[in-house]
Amino acid sequence: MKKYLLAILFALAAFCFAENKPGLSPSQCGQFDAYLSEIVEAYHIPGMAFFVTTPEETIFEKNYGQCTSLDQQFFIGSMSKSYTALCIMQLVEKGLINLDEDISTYLPDYKFPKKVSVLSLLNHTSGFDTHAKLFNAKITGSYGRYEYANVNYDLLGKIIEAVSGKSYEDYIRQNVFSPLGMADSKAKAQALKESPKFLNGNRNYFGFFKQGKPSYPTAKSWFHEPAGYIASTPHDHAKYLRMYLNGGLSEQGERIIKKETVDSMWYTNVPYDEDSTAFYGKGWNYTEMNGLKLVFHGGQVETGITYMFILPEKQLAVCFMLNGNDEFVTNSLMDNAIWNSLAIIKGEPTKEISHSAYIVRHAVYDALYLLVFALSLFILIKAIKTKDGTKPVGAAKVKAVIFNAAAYILWPLLLLSFTKLFVDTPLWVVRQFVPDLYFVILISAAMALTGGIIKAGRAITLRKTL
Repeated sequence: MKKYLLAILFALAAFCFAENKPGLSPSQCGQFDAYLSEIVEAYHIPGMAFFVTTPEETIFEKNYGQCTSLDQQFFIGSMSKSYTALCIMQLVEKGLINLDEDISTYLPDYKFPKKVSVLSLLNHTSGFDTHAKLFNAKITGSYGRYEYANVNYDLLGKIIEAVSGKSYEDYIRQNVFSPLGMADSKAKAQALKESPKFLNGNRNYFGFFKQGKPSYPTAKSWFHEPAGYIASTPHDHAKYLRMYLNGGLSEQGERIIKKETVDSMWYTNVPYDEDSTAFYGKGWNYTEMNGLKLVFHGGQVETGITYMFILPEKQLAVCFMLNGNDEFVTNSLMDNAIWNSLAIIKGEPTKEISHSAYIVRHAVYDALYLLVFALSLFILIKAIKTKDGTKPVGAAKVKAVIFNAAAYILWPLLLLSFTKLFVDTPLWVVRQFVPDLYFVILISAAMALTGGIIKAGRAITLRKTL
């Protein structure tokens, strides 16, 4: 009897030690499993991959919904910037790039009235506007201060090509992907069109996700591979994060980057603003939470969002990859998921998940969309149904003029310029990332303008007949 009891105890001990991997306890793994399954349902996430890794191995991983394997490829959005910064810093270590040098030294076609250094691109202090592109980048009033701009990293990609004599795709494959064993990662977006491993993403329309192909970058796109269009798999990206946890070494012991260079990327940075406790430097954000160092970066393309963070003191790295983008609702709800993940790691209680938040928030947005649409439809119908008759005089005439100006000129102009005026976001960005709002704005403005054309046409016709 004692022999059997000892055998059972040894078996249980072996099981416990096997499950209690470095970094997370079995109960924490179970907590992650339950928590992630709940947010996938509550936030209506179409597909998601998640993992936690130590310097040695992935200790927890899971896939959900449309994501059926952690070997599927996702566009990782602005997490790509950390890869580009890594490549730049490799070339700095080789003495081929000087961070303080004006970028025109490497890119003669890009000269600006003020000095734009390589370091200013890495830290987003170049002065370029958030929505600038390669062909129209200009220095603005934010020069010398942090302003996140994709064009900074697209320019860094061009510097990598100019200095190395290789395409961005070839350089990163030879110096990052291959030595890290990231066989399924690509730095050429067009190469994903024929890839059987690529997972198509989803756009959100009025609270409903619709799967479709991504908007592959073109010459005049807002951003390209160096700023946001690298593709990787969760398994590949875990190898990348383990490299940082190992001080710049690959799993085979090959030196990718020096440990002191990694430290400079994480801790030598600039604040978001004068009062900020969060910082940006060389492809990474940095902050502290209750004294715990947190290095992180998020990303998004039109059809998906990603998020990664590293806890250097706990020697853990975490990553989310979602194949859905829902700017106003899911994306903001996922911010809560990030902080709850930190709570699980720290052994703290997580905040309760709201199962109604997704539906309620979308219902509010849809109601606002419907209100805008209905008002524009009313304006159009009023224009169509207005009958010719005697011209209004006095106060009635003033009232008619005010209504016509407001309904057929000011209202459509307000719709078309609303996002730029109030949230500093051009309409072309809305079209890419919030397609349902773009549709409402465009159709509503078109109805109001059509009403104005009808009214103007009738006025001209009436004048001719008099």
